[in-house]
Order: sequence, then C-alpha cells, then structure tokens
Amino acid sequence: MSELSARIEALCGPGVAACAVRVGQGGPLAAVERPAMARAVPARRAEFAAGRDAARGAMHRLGLPACAIPMRPDRSPLWPYGLSGSISHDATLAVAAVRRGGRALGIDIASATPLESAIWDEIADADEIGQPVPGFDPGRVAGLVFAAKEAAYKAQFPATGRVLGFDAMRIEIAGNDIAARLRQTVGPYAVGTVLRGRWAVIGARLVVAIDAPDVPCATGPGFKPRNTELPASTGMVSRSGMR
Repeated sequence: MSELSARIEALCGPGVAACAVRVGQGGPLAAVERPAMARAVPARRAEFAAGRDAARGAMHRLGLPACAIPMRPDRSPLWPYGLSGSISHDATLAVAAVRRGGRALGIDIASATPLESAIWDEIADADEIGQPVPGFDPGRVAGLVFAAKEAAYKAQFPATGRVLGFDAMRIEIAGNDIAARLRQTVGPYAVGTVLRGRWAVIGARLVVAIDAPDVPCATGPGFKPRNTELPASTGMVSRSGMR
C-alpha cells in the first residue's frame, strides 16, 4: 500500500499526501460519519469506512491529526477547515489524496480493462475515444476518459456544487497529461475552462488525478468555498477509533 500511495502522490504533485486502504480493513467510523451509512448495505459501509480511513491516513502523512469527515447532504465529503481532498474506491480498494488549502482536486481509480462498447456513447464522443494512447485500444481509452471525467467532476464540485453530465466536458489526452475542457459555464468556471491533471496505470488500475483551476473572484459577493466548514461537534479520530 505504501508504494501505491507514493505513486499516487507523484501523480498528484507536490504538497499532496495520499493513502490507500483495502476495502474491509477500514477502521471504525466517527460518530458524525455514521449517520451517512445508517441504511447502507454492508458492502457500501465497508467501502465508505475504507475511504475515510484512507483520508485519515493521508492527513497523517501530512503531519496532521486524523479528523472525522462527515458526508454533506449532497453526499460530498466535508473536509476539515483548510484542507482539500478527494476519495475514490472500487470494490476492493479505497484511495484518498489530501492537501493543505490550495486548489480543489479530484482523483478516480478504475479498472484498466476495456470499457464495454455499449456504453461508450453515454460517456464520450467519437473524437474523445479516438485519441491515440500508446498500448490502448478504443475500449481502454473509453475507460480512461470515463475515469478522467469522474476525477474532473470531483475537482469542480467544491466551487460549483453542480452535478454535471458526461457531455459537460471534453477530455484531452497528451501522453500522461490529461485535461478536462468545460463545454459550458459552470458556477465560477466559464465555458472553455480547463482542469488539468495526470494519469497512470498502476497495477490493474487506472488512476487519474485532476486539479481544479483557481476560482475567479473567490472573494466576491456570495462566494463561499464548500470545503471550509467544520461543525463544532465533529470529533477527532485516530486510525484505531475515537480519541
């Protein structure tokens, strides 16, 4: 897990700490985290717990105390004041990346196997899937485009609070650099805004990390970053439980 965490950190760039936790090995949830999983099936609870544990592990790698991360009503993580981060998981692994302040980021992990052609049209256009990626057939390019849109969606959400469709952005791949170009104005981001990042195949998975641009007029009337509120009741937790 430590090697995987280091590779994700290298993908995200300076100032970001990452951690990976196997699903089923996550620690206990903090009291403020439990309501989000009150009605969840066991598999979902295990994924959620692994993701929160991965986030706390990333905080630890930054030299910070391990904070609870409640779920907002919109289901996004409520990061502690001064932190931005992202969590992703599949059925067996959860990963998290965290940085002190700075731009919001999004990460996504997905299988590196080809995406079935029946759903290509739902997630991308022919030009996106037709981009040349050495060693990738169109099905694997489609999977990379899908993961990139998921990562970009997470990166833009803290500033916009907007749920976007797959047609809201276009993915552009150049080597291991990747960009999501907005096809519409979304919150403070004008049409044509580009969210940039990097991707890699790590083991059997695609990993994509994308940064949101600096928010224009961040101090303007009515602007309130979505990741800087922390309820006074939010407890501190350690990797072995409450403290």
